[in-house]
Amino acid sequence: MPQRPPEQLPEQLPERLPRRLLRRLTMDVTPLRDSGPFRDVFIARTVSVFGIGMLAVAVPVQVYALTGSTAHVGAVSAAEGFALLAGFLWGGVLADRRDRRRLMLRARTAAGIGFVLLALNAFLPSPSVAAVYVLAAWDGLATGVSVTALLAATPALVAPDKLVAAGALNALTVRLGSMASPALGGVVVSAFGVGWNYAAAAAGTLGTIGLLTRLPVLRPEAAGEEPAHPLRAIGDGFRFVASHRVVGSLMLLGLLFMVAGGIPVLMPAFAARALDGGPTTVGLLFAAPACGAVLASLTSGWAGTFRAPGLALLAASVTGFALLACLGLARHAALAVAILFAYGFAQSVEEILRYGLIQSHTPDSHLGRVNALWAAQETGGGAVGSLGAGALGRYLAPGAVIVLFGTASAVLALALALTLTGLRTATLRPEPEPG
Repeated sequence: MPQRPPEQLPEQLPERLPRRLLRRLTMDVTPLRDSGPFRDVFIARTVSVFGIGMLAVAVPVQVYALTGSTAHVGAVSAAEGFALLAGFLWGGVLADRRDRRRLMLRARTAAGIGFVLLALNAFLPSPSVAAVYVLAAWDGLATGVSVTALLAATPALVAPDKLVAAGALNALTVRLGSMASPALGGVVVSAFGVGWNYAAAAAGTLGTIGLLTRLPVLRPEAAGEEPAHPLRAIGDGFRFVASHRVVGSLMLLGLLFMVAGGIPVLMPAFAARALDGGPTTVGLLFAAPACGAVLASLTSGWAGTFRAPGLALLAASVTGFALLACLGLARHAALAVAILFAYGFAQSVEEILRYGLIQSHTPDSHLGRVNALWAAQETGGGAVGSLGAGALGRYLAPGAVIVLFGTASAVLALALALTLTGLRTATLRPEPEPG
């Protein structure tokens, strides 16, 4: 058999292997390069994330300054959160019945108007607290509708084999926005006042409307059907999730992340009692998962070509929960930060793969409602987990609660990995479900 001349090996191997490895690790930005509509939606989503982050800072600061009451701060945050959840569910129904492009345009316009009214109220000599309540809820509702429509529209804007890459780009936007936008909002409030914070968010939000107008018509497959009652449509979405082997399994796994979502409420006590740290340590503990998630997104080029994404998702889930269990045993701040960094990395890998699997396994007629249920689960999960973690924290040491949550979640995730055959064998090119 003829063999390759040995003089070619030193020239080709050092060049090809590093390049191939770099391509597999580097984030796949093909959706941004090849799809103009997705690029417009990506920019609009990025601006929206920053607007939400600035709102999250400005509203509590203004309400506390006006009332001096933490009860009012909690109440207005709860009003905004409930409105956001309602927006997800309502938006899911609308996104499966209406043109998703028009729905995004109307929702972002409504959100921008809400920011403008918040700014005008803040510039008044005596701002109205009641107006802040109403407008914060208004913006939460509009944001829920627009996010759901955007998620449902994405599969029509990118190639099927690029859904995971699109999910990684979206995850990177959310992570960077959650890290940078509160800091930006705090700087604007400190330097110019809360009114200018709202004004900046309004300008950015209204600026996205021009991007969204360039999108093609995104009418769902079920748009011509007789619309069902909204509650019946939501019930139909629940039935689809419960009956689908892959999508239902992903939602079931998401319940475990709802439990783990309560861990952050234990960080101040954990830093003080287990790590002998103060506010700086708490800040590092909160920042570490986001930094790990950003690194996972930036090195996610392999995710779109993985042959067994369902199996990789389950492995990342079990690993992440096991890391949380180890966190509760840490007694040095540097070790705790490193564990949380690794946890954020594993959680982001799971999130990216879950996005791709949900979008590829959900028919267009249900994309709005399924994405709405997923977004509602993501948003409400932290609140549910926080209640449980806070209650246990009254009777156990914070480290013990973290070990308990992490161990229980890891064991349950491992049990799901062994029993959920449909998810374990799921691919990004699914075969139609029987029936």
